[in-house]
Amino acid sequence: MDYDFPARGINFARRAAAMLASMPGDDPIAFAAKHWGAKSTVVQEMKAAISGGETTDGSGALVMNESVAEFFDTVRSLSILGRMQGLRRLPARVPVLLQASGSTAYWIGESKAIPVSRTAFSRDTLDVYKVAALTVFSREMAASASERAIAVIKNDLIEAGVRLLDLSLIDPSVAGTADVSPASITHGVTPIASSGDLADDVEAVIAAFTGSLLTASWVMSPRLAAQAGIRAGGKGIAADLGARGGMLAGLPVLTSESVPLTSDGGMLALIDASGIAVVEEGMKISRSTEAMVEMSDTPTGATDTPTAATASRVSLFQSDSAALKMTARVNWLRARAGSVVVIEGANYAAA
Repeated sequence: MDYDFPARGINFARRAAAMLASMPGDDPIAFAAKHWGAKSTVVQEMKAAISGGETTDGSGALVMNESVAEFFDTVRSLSILGRMQGLRRLPARVPVLLQASGSTAYWIGESKAIPVSRTAFSRDTLDVYKVAALTVFSREMAASASERAIAVIKNDLIEAGVRLLDLSLIDPSVAGTADVSPASITHGVTPIASSGDLADDVEAVIAAFTGSLLTASWVMSPRLAAQAGIRAGGKGIAADLGARGGMLAGLPVLTSESVPLTSDGGMLALIDASGIAVVEEGMKISRSTEAMVEMSDTPTGATDTPTAATASRVSLFQSDSAALKMTARVNWLRARAGSVVVIEGANYAAA
């Protein structure tokens, strides 16, 4: 996937390249000054007493400089979270009341008492958790400092950052771990089996949905969206729907490669953003040129003698590579029952 942002995030990518190209003991600031100028933004930020993404006063809050904040905003704008409208964005570690059901207005007669509207609340506190992505690059590519190399680094980091957020947010299999990571907003939602017909599935979802359709959006994989657009275009409910989104039954469609899709079908979810509480505290980046990296998306984390399970481990020093680790601090909560409805096994391709 190639995100075309020629300006946004470029200073973050240059900083990453300087970190990647420098060996232990080398000065990445000198590398950046040589290629982009001693007065460039990236050099001035790297010289700052506090680098982007580090804590300052012990409060745990991240302090991001301009380029790091810009990169995080770019990643967020491409993620499912960033594209949802109406999310409940909350401060971290502050007790809040989450409204589970809204107030109701009543018509009343002359001199009659006004009925009290029943509103349900729950009290909760959202801490921030760390979610990380590890990406390995060739030091030789980073050392070239060419604009093409910087673009590759930037686009790879953006894609890793987007997947970093989307996978944890939307995959129903993500159960979360107490005090470590949140469950996905679809975890624990009883799915509805797909009928195989898009119109029938849409009607079933809306019938089960108790959130607000004014702040709701569909979430599905690009491939499922393309299938739905092709098969339902003539029916009018999805005339402009495709792999990059569109509208379905008058509601916006958000597509992401992180939405589960198997040979048996995909997931079609309707989500009320106002029923999702979110805290975000930004992103930080660190690098290593000497670690052993297990080149797998399901690492064992073993540190003993390599076995068949750990034979994919690669020495960054030996392969003249470097790894960048991005860590985002975020948390979310499905704050209202019925705000997420899921269809499973959806497949709208021709028989």
